[in-house]
Amino acid sequence: MDASSRFFFGLERKNGQKRLIHSMRSDTGQILSESTDIRRHAVGFYSSLFQSELGEEQEVSHGFYEGLPKVEQESSAELEADVSLDELHTALQSMENGKAPGIDGLLVEFYKTMWSVMGEDLLMVLRDSLTGGQLPLSCRRAVLTLLPKKGDLMEIKNWRPVSLLCTEYKLLSKVLATRLREVMGQVIHRDQTYCVPDRLVSDNVFLIRDFLDISSALGLETGVISIDQEKAFDRVEHQYLWKTLEAFGFSPGLIAKIKALYSNIESVLKINGGLSAPFKIQRGIRQGCSLSGMLYSLAFEPLLHRLRAGISGVSVPGCITPFKLSAYADDLVIFINKQEDINVLVENVGRFALISSAKVNWGKSAALTVGKLSSRLILPGGLHWKKGGFKYLGVFLGDETFKSKNWENVLEKAQGRLKKWKWIVPNMS
Repeated sequence: MDASSRFFFGLERKNGQKRLIHSMRSDTGQILSESTDIRRHAVGFYSSLFQSELGEEQEVSHGFYEGLPKVEQESSAELEADVSLDELHTALQSMENGKAPGIDGLLVEFYKTMWSVMGEDLLMVLRDSLTGGQLPLSCRRAVLTLLPKKGDLMEIKNWRPVSLLCTEYKLLSKVLATRLREVMGQVIHRDQTYCVPDRLVSDNVFLIRDFLDISSALGLETGVISIDQEKAFDRVEHQYLWKTLEAFGFSPGLIAKIKALYSNIESVLKINGGLSAPFKIQRGIRQGCSLSGMLYSLAFEPLLHRLRAGISGVSVPGCITPFKLSAYADDLVIFINKQEDINVLVENVGRFALISSAKVNWGKSAALTVGKLSSRLILPGGLHWKKGGFKYLGVFLGDETFKSKNWENVLEKAQGRLKKWKWIVPNMS
């Protein structure tokens, strides 16, 4: 291990400065510069974001789950079995050291060191908690830390909330995630690649790239619509999630275990080293939990299922099945060449919003046309057809000119990084 030096201390100070929020803009446009004011504004934003918007049961959900695939009965029985000591220990050994702890301050390293002393006691506590349907307060309370996204960082919406969860919670969620991962392929269609074993994000990129290239080469009039979900993970309603798990045929025992992870949960917001008072979390999937990715894929799948059933898609010569959609988590692309398919998209996105509180960010969505398709199809949400290409999952896709953007400044960036390391290495000692 490298010894601490002035360089490392300077680097840590620099990283610490990046995590500070020096000022923020309020809803009225006022500039907030005091940490207490910034924290109050942020707590108000996230308290509202994580507050349920669902009212009484709405008829709009009727039929939305129709035709969903079911988990095999044998797998379902295995999923709801009691958590075992071996499962907990395996989960613990797979966790990385050096990660930030939850609110109780107990690190993964502590449990690894003390496992022979307290492993069985921890198992008993977790089993009792699952039986009672609620975890201890330290497990239910997360520290919400904010990471900067793209855009104006004076706006609180451009910060990503990540939940720092206690190790006991992460152990339990990892055990359940290991079980759930084995059956994801049974219920999630192959065109959704997020958090499903043996599926890669590159599958989505290559599919869309090939579709655009073939459409252009054959002179087809086609288009793609890229749909962006606003605060996708944070807006998932818990009641909707439980109904969705039931619709997939997951057993009551497994659903009860997952419910226990979300029962009476709350968060405290950490800004500039200070913690806020706790506030309730009524919706949202906790990013930082091992289950989060799979739970979101399951929550999003009913919408994708309705779209597959409702749209015709685009038939391409030489392909057996039409192109309909491609999804990586909430990053959804629809292949279209008919107004009827756009109408089906709008209808089902609207129904999905009513039953799950999802919200499309049309301002960050995009529509790309190949050929003269734009002259006869009407787009939703104020979208306009564009030509050339669009950026999807960090990759520029489209015609050759647009795809060449993937290689812009690559050499300059590599040279800059080498130059940086030439300066760093002599200063590390």
